[in-house]
Amino acid sequence: MFKHMSKMRASALGLGAALLTFATPIAAETWSFPVRAGELRASANDPFNGTETQYEGLDASEVTKSWNICFLVPHTTNDIIRAYLYGTVKEVERLGASLTVLDAGGYGNVDKQLSQFDDCVTLGADAILLMAVSPTAFNQKIAEARSNGVKIVDLNIGVDAEVDGRVVVTYKAVGDIIGDTLAEMHPAGSDAAKVVVMPGPAGVAWSEDTQLGFAAAAKDTSVAIEQVVYGGSGRLDQQSLVEDVLITYPDLDYIVGMGTSLEAALNTLREQGRVGDVKLYGSFMTPDLVSPLKRGIVSGVVVENSIIINRLAVDMAVRLLEGKAAILDAVPNVTLVDASNVDTIDDANFAPDSWKAVMSVN
Repeated sequence: MFKHMSKMRASALGLGAALLTFATPIAAETWSFPVRAGELRASANDPFNGTETQYEGLDASEVTKSWNICFLVPHTTNDIIRAYLYGTVKEVERLGASLTVLDAGGYGNVDKQLSQFDDCVTLGADAILLMAVSPTAFNQKIAEARSNGVKIVDLNIGVDAEVDGRVVVTYKAVGDIIGDTLAEMHPAGSDAAKVVVMPGPAGVAWSEDTQLGFAAAAKDTSVAIEQVVYGGSGRLDQQSLVEDVLITYPDLDYIVGMGTSLEAALNTLREQGRVGDVKLYGSFMTPDLVSPLKRGIVSGVVVENSIIINRLAVDMAVRLLEGKAAILDAVPNVTLVDASNVDTIDDANFAPDSWKAVMSVN
């Protein structure tokens, strides 16, 4: 089912408390996906020197019991998080586990997510998939849970703590891919290219790392970062920010932002009759960007294979619990897509339109 994902050319790099329980696993298909794998880092901030390999999903027939998994998610308000949730649910279903999803309601809700971590432990979680809203706030709780046998998988964002496994996207690499692309088009000595970067919420690791990666790649080139504009990750959050940017910089060449930033920019540029005047590059994909990419009115977007990230995390958690883990630190491959290769986007990136989460309040 997921074997074809590895054929992509890639570069490494308010639901509240809801209980999802699956009584019987689905067909025991296996899957594989290209990753960079290395020794388990003591912190997600440590340098990563992994090597290219294939991560192989565990055969469901090898799972000895129904494990209880808890998934802590920052919010559930965009298509990327929906894809993460879909990947989590499908892999839990495949491996016959149970799953509790707890939504923090936003990146600023550290105290709420800390309380939800305690809830996972109280509910008897065998493993916690942690998309932490803070890289350091969970250190003590992680240590205590691990000392009691709970497996902690650091998922997607990255924490500065020792855990049992990591499946963390390198967002500096995401920014670096876009920065390298612009740097090749605007080398030092050429006419300046004016850029506004809209990486996401201020103080959030993936957002800050995207900006750092882009800035490092654009250094010593003619790419001029006019401003970095932080804001919420939803399209509505971005809409007014984009409108202000286009007024402040009428001769802007590029917006480098989230997928939702690009959706907002397209909306405003259409209203102004200026589609194509400002080139758009995105740090993550949304379904509404596929058509603009095909038409060339969005120049490029980094695809992180959102569904497979969480399938990997669930599989890693179950392998840890079964004593069968072979890879403990994996960085899933990402790639920049544009009009030339957007057709390679497949079901690794979005939940089906018809999919509805099977949830009931515990």
